Amino acid sequence: MALLLLALLACISFCTVNGQSPVQVPYVPGITPNNFPGRVTASTFALKLPLCYFSQTLTGCTAAQCEIWLVVAQGLDGQNGFDSAKGAQLNFNVNSYQTASTSKKGFFMTKVGTQQSYPCDEPTAMQVFRVGSDSTCVAVSPTCNGPLPANTDARVKYVLYDPITSKKVEVESQWSQPILLKNVKDLTTIDESFGKRSGAMVVITVVLTCLTALLLIGLITALALTCSGIGRGKQDITAPTPLGSLRVKRYNTHNVHSPTSSTSVPNPNI
Repeated sequence: MALLLLALLACISFCTVNGQSPVQVPYVPGITPNNFPGRVTASTFALKLPLCYFSQTLTGCTAAQCEIWLVVAQGLDGQNGFDSAKGAQLNFNVNSYQTASTSKKGFFMTKVGTQQSYPCDEPTAMQVFRVGSDSTCVAVSPTCNGPLPANTDARVKYVLYDPITSKKVEVESQWSQPILLKNVKDLTTIDESFGKRSGAMVVITVVLTCLTALLLIGLITALALTCSGIGRGKQDITAPTPLGSLRVKRYNTHNVHSPTSSTSVPNPNI
């Protein structure tokens, strides 16, 4: 790796003096892994940063001055458009974000950071650059990192740019594979007819309809039973008297007399 960087440095110096095309490093930009949230949307996508691939020392600018930029091309025409213009001084107003989708060249450049912002260290977490994340500059900045059109065939590459001396791209990565952004459908164009539904959707719809009907029948039945119980009115129910509280009335029979009572017996001789 160290020998490769030294060879690249020597080639950079030679190419800068002779005005030749930028030096290409063996790096292919790629989007983040599948488990990264929002890796590709309808207007943005997340790229891994080119750590350790742009650590060369340029003669025209320092690490604090040299800048890493991202070229965003729309389709093969945009890719060819940048390849034909990269050897000259770049005019960001000509190849701007605002004209990228309408120009035949179809590319624009946006700044990622300075060279010293991305040292060749092992990062503790994945470092990404989200393309199309800035919607505040779409009308004012030619290098805006603005949202991309839906269903775009985007192709990107990182470049090391000298803004002080040559005002040219000195080092570049390879082009990425085509990155297809997601398509957005107009709600009015979605066909919701029954014939367009899949078999699974039909089964789910029928099951949910049956469950809803059963639930409604159960609620009506419970309501009817409740109302019929209220209409019958209240019934008085006499509780049985506890055995312990029974009271029996005491009485004497006519032929039973108490021994203590005194009665008069008529004298038969009178």
